Amino acid sequence: MRNRVKELVDSRGLTVYRFWQETGISRNTAYELYNNPDRYPMADVMEAICRTYKVTPSDVIEWIPDEDVNHE
Repeated sequence: MRNRVKELVDSRGLTVYRFWQETGISRNTAYELYNNPDRYPMADVMEAICRTYKVTPSDVIEWIPDEDVNHE
């Protein structure tokens, strides 16, 4: 899985600063989520993002299948 915060922020023409301010999450969390797709938002952060931007968790987190898994 990976977070799609950078895509969400960029697609709305926002800065990370504005994302942080609008959601009310901590500055460090906002920048970490934006810069590190391997970081997952905690439930309260996910709630703040979804509520602020009227999106669903699937807009914030994406599941990427493991390419090494053999699907028979």
